[in-house]
Amino acid sequence: MKKLSLEEIEQEEVLHAKRIEQESQPKERFVKLTFLIATEGTQTEPNYFNALKAELEKSNRFNIDISLQGKGKSTTALVGKVHRQIAFNNQEYDRVWVVFDRDEFPDFDEAIQQATEHKINCAWSNESFELWLLLHFKDVSEATNRNDLCDLLETAIRNELHKTDPEALYDYSKGDPKIYEHVTKLGSEIDAFARAATLRNNFKDSTNAPSSQNPCTHVDELVFELRNPELTADKVREEEKNGCSSH
Repeated sequence: MKKLSLEEIEQEEVLHAKRIEQESQPKERFVKLTFLIATEGTQTEPNYFNALKAELEKSNRFNIDISLQGKGKSTTALVGKVHRQIAFNNQEYDRVWVVFDRDEFPDFDEAIQQATEHKINCAWSNESFELWLLLHFKDVSEATNRNDLCDLLETAIRNELHKTDPEALYDYSKGDPKIYEHVTKLGSEIDAFARAATLRNNFKDSTNAPSSQNPCTHVDELVFELRNPELTADKVREEEKNGCSSH
């Protein structure tokens, strides 16, 4: 048997340590999930989630199939349409989500209740989806209407653009095709997650209906599921085990 030099022995020890470290790391599972995401809006929300979907599809770690639909329906109409689509078309998804805003819809609370009864997840925002986008840049602690949220979002994005280009122009519109890129590249999604959780915690012990919980959003919960397929798959299996799975 060939005798190893001291240098060769040291190299073997390093390689052995690396193999031990790699074997001790948790193995990433290949996960396949199907999502149905139906949005009340037909511009901003589909633009945002389509861009997120395109980003997720670049990963070879999991296969996530997202059926994204901008319904252009009011709140209860949106929930009802999704429920009928699944029930009558015999379509099955691992996760079903509806995305809608408080705005001035009088049936906002009713829609959330109907979704719960049909085991449909709600990524609702009070007052609008722009709250979730704005949280990528700053805290929002006071009740704010849609117009003000849009103005604040426009200012936040423009200020970030001005850091690299003082002459940059930006005019936020509902159809901005780059809204996902703007908020994730110029803002911080990690901060948005933390801020959204803080807002919900403010109403944790409240008896107020969701329509009175302003500012508040649950969009981060949907985004979290999309970004963490292993955890979502575990949740799906647990719900199936307990007999309370989504469609």
